[in-house]
Amino acid sequence: MSGSVGTVVQAGTIVGDVHFQTFPSLPVPQQLPPAPGGFVGRSEQLEELSAGFSGQSGTSQAGPRITLVCGTAGVGKTALAVHWAHQVSADFPDGQLYVDLRGYGPNRPLDPGEVLAGFLRALGTPAEEIPDGLTERAALYRSLLAGRRVLVVLDNACAENQVRPLLPGSSSCCALVTSRRVLSGLIVGEGAALVRVDLLTAAAALELFRTLVGARVDEEPAAADSVIRSCARLPLALRVAGQAARLRPSMSLADLAADLTDREIQLDVLGDDDPSTSARTVFSWSYEQLPGDAARAFRSLGVYPGHDFDAYALAALLDITPRAAGRAIDSLVRAHLVQDPGSGRFDVHDLLRSYAEEIAEQHDSDNDRRSAVQRLFDYYLHTADKADRVITPHRYRIPLEGAVRASPAFDDHDKALAWLDAERPNTTAIFRVADPVLDSRLWLLAYTLRGYYFLSKQWKDWTETHELALEATQRNGHHYAEAQTRNNLGLALLEQGQLDAAADHYEKARKLFESVGDIHGVSNALANRAGVLHHLGDNESALQELERALACYEQTGARRNVAITLRRMARIEIDLERFGAAVSRLGRALDLFGDLGLPLDSAIAFNCLGEAHHQVGNQVEAKQAHERAAVLSDECGSRFECARAHHGLGRIAAGRGRISEAEEHWEEAFARYTALGASEARLLDDERAALHATAVPQQRSEAPR
Repeated sequence: MSGSVGTVVQAGTIVGDVHFQTFPSLPVPQQLPPAPGGFVGRSEQLEELSAGFSGQSGTSQAGPRITLVCGTAGVGKTALAVHWAHQVSADFPDGQLYVDLRGYGPNRPLDPGEVLAGFLRALGTPAEEIPDGLTERAALYRSLLAGRRVLVVLDNACAENQVRPLLPGSSSCCALVTSRRVLSGLIVGEGAALVRVDLLTAAAALELFRTLVGARVDEEPAAADSVIRSCARLPLALRVAGQAARLRPSMSLADLAADLTDREIQLDVLGDDDPSTSARTVFSWSYEQLPGDAARAFRSLGVYPGHDFDAYALAALLDITPRAAGRAIDSLVRAHLVQDPGSGRFDVHDLLRSYAEEIAEQHDSDNDRRSAVQRLFDYYLHTADKADRVITPHRYRIPLEGAVRASPAFDDHDKALAWLDAERPNTTAIFRVADPVLDSRLWLLAYTLRGYYFLSKQWKDWTETHELALEATQRNGHHYAEAQTRNNLGLALLEQGQLDAAADHYEKARKLFESVGDIHGVSNALANRAGVLHHLGDNESALQELERALACYEQTGARRNVAITLRRMARIEIDLERFGAAVSRLGRALDLFGDLGLPLDSAIAFNCLGEAHHQVGNQVEAKQAHERAAVLSDECGSRFECARAHHGLGRIAAGRGRISEAEEHWEEAFARYTALGASEARLLDDERAALHATAVPQQRSEAPR
């Protein structure tokens, strides 16, 4: 009976007169806060909420519909809940109850008994008739809501035991709970549905900022985008930034964006006299609820130089086992201080990272923070070496420093390459850490990653890491380390067409290797310098340098270097139109690569072989060689060599007049070249324009590894 007058008849033996007692109508509470202004986006979450409460009337379920709205601090959980509650208020004609449970905030969380007293008063219970005990209050509350259609909004909850006594007992009622933590007990015990609230989409964030600031957003679009990125698309931060822009209309958005980009003052800019809207304060309420291990884990993210991470990296930072790190991550995910996209890797948005950095400086000593980064460096160094041994076997190895830490298993090439791909931004970031202790060891990580860079053609990271490592070797006066780093940096520059810079590094590397008596290093420098001479068109001199290097490699038994040098000599002989000699050298090289199990090196050699056969008109052999190169490229994950293979296959098809087949191969090659930023894309464009090949384009040089 929704808000109706109730008639009670006492059944049984009736003695005397029959008495009818009429109860007054219960009040209809309307406790929702005002609907939030400037509400944008969240269409998916609004649909989830409506779907979760649909079919309320006449439902056969025993208890109320319960939905749990969870998300990180400042993401807009309350705004979503209140906005939706106003939208559906007409579906709850017997009222809407609302309470801020203060689960996260400067004050103590509300006791459910206190909340029940307030709800009972709102439902018409005189103060003197409110029971003293929690159990009795909850029973009376459920009795008053029985059969009524009431929406109960329990905002900002911190624990299941704070919420349970406040849940209505009738299937005619609905309960909407918001929390920064996933209250899994409500999901398991009460069957609550879960709606996650993530950061705003880029479009919704722009719409919100435009609502707050107005036309200035369209007048300074680049600055507005920068502000939105710095605010991590977090509604709370965007509202504070919007307020700052409104209060200072003479300040350009570019100035605001510059302040927000400065990590040292970023959280100050997003501060406010009202603690409920200060980013730093709101974050602190979540941090202070964490258990000790999780709190330490969160602080460690403030010194983590990368971005996304896994349990192994966190274990290295904290000097704990990956299992213990996984438990800490679970706590952070439940507290919505860490994002879990479901891939086994985790992330934290930039504002929370800035806050983690602040509290790390407050709670942990400089030595503790530096030790954490050094352990992380050891993890990356030894795990990268472990992966490189899978993707670049038989490579010349250098003894590594530091402790070996727990790491993923690399059962095959794909897993090793996937780890290197995933960690590339993080391994690059650790080179930027200004720590003298790492200076003496950066070159080891650069050297270890060289095989991956050669395979993946990540030239930007290749160049940056090696330049930073080179600076460190020079600060330390470590000549051997400097020589190795210059040698590998030279190849990165040569592949990008910077011939003079590459030649300078190779010559300095040669002299440094000679000064420390490293014959293998001298040979590498000579072979690398031959690559520059080849690019400059001085092919005979290049062959002479390679002959000297080959003799050294054969003398020392460096079979892989022998094969690589033979392949490089074959490339030069193709340019000199000595095709028989080229094919012969490539045959020897392929035998060695096959014996050593080196698919990338074999793919490069087969592409060279295809080009040689194509030049002399052996199109069947050329096609077979490029097809084999394509298969091997896919096996080892080389997008560049796969592009070369399709480039060559397209050239063969074009020569036979099969234009559509040629275009298919060239489209594939062009897409891969373009994705890598390879200059070969321009060469291919010329061939596509002519629809036939008149010469084999000059290919990249390479260095022994």
